[in-house]
Amino acid sequence: MITPEQANPEYAELTVAGRQIFESMCALLKRAGLEYQGHFLDLSGRRIHYLDYGEGPTVLLLHGGGAGSAIWFRQIEVLSKTHRVIAPDHPVFGLSEQVAFEKPLVQSMMTYLTEFIDALGLDEFDVVGLSMGAQGALGLAINSPERIKKLAVIGSAGLGKSFPLVFKLATVPLLGRLILRPNRWGQDNYFKTMEVVDSKFDDAPVYRQYAFDVTTSEGHVGAMQASLRAITTLAGQREIFSDSELMSISAPTLAVWGEHDKLFPADHRARLARLVPNATLHIVESAAHVPLLDHPDLVNELLAGFLGSD
Repeated sequence: MITPEQANPEYAELTVAGRQIFESMCALLKRAGLEYQGHFLDLSGRRIHYLDYGEGPTVLLLHGGGAGSAIWFRQIEVLSKTHRVIAPDHPVFGLSEQVAFEKPLVQSMMTYLTEFIDALGLDEFDVVGLSMGAQGALGLAINSPERIKKLAVIGSAGLGKSFPLVFKLATVPLLGRLILRPNRWGQDNYFKTMEVVDSKFDDAPVYRQYAFDVTTSEGHVGAMQASLRAITTLAGQREIFSDSELMSISAPTLAVWGEHDKLFPADHRARLARLVPNATLHIVESAAHVPLLDHPDLVNELLAGFLGSD
């Protein structure tokens, strides 16, 4: 059996919380038959972790504002058969450093993502994003269109003001730290009420452990609160893509939305489908904000069909 030290020589440098995140991440990847394949990069003083599987055309998977790269475990399993699949832990999440995103959010994301892409020498690639990661994917398609071949977004942020009250309240100094502290009950309640329709699927316990462990990193509460202040005010999301920005997207685009998404409602997905040229919208029935957990096989079928093999 491969030890953590053998799988990742930098394991020994991880904190106690980091080791727990690494182990729960590996347990989630193993649910899809994947052995850990990952690396660390230093980007402008920020230590960024990423997963890297398969060979072929590159597809970049960008997770949302929770857990980390291993949320894509079922997609990596399928897409890595035909693609090189790269999934970073964004700053503040997974095993990456607890360095908050700054205002303006999209610019902060573009700085990090561009440095990451350049460090890996990626000139042209497909990109798939979830939630905040989808906002980053849209930002790449708008700001670096020459690099994006195909674009897929799942429950994207950045399309309207609406945002969950709990996250808006988390920007309030003392209340926010109380909301964001490691809390299994709060984490599980959010999972059941916002992320999925079926909270008892086979992989759920392992995923929930991973998502909880990420919140225990030293400095996570402060970095998460600072990042949320870049994302939202009490009035809602700070940055909304303009009509002209969305209309400028040239890449073929697939939009996937859970039928019961409570984070970003129907008018958000309708706006994207109306304004982005060459966009196709697929609504996943009996799914909430994270349809790749509710219906991984269907999401894999949609992504594999859209991305193809070239």
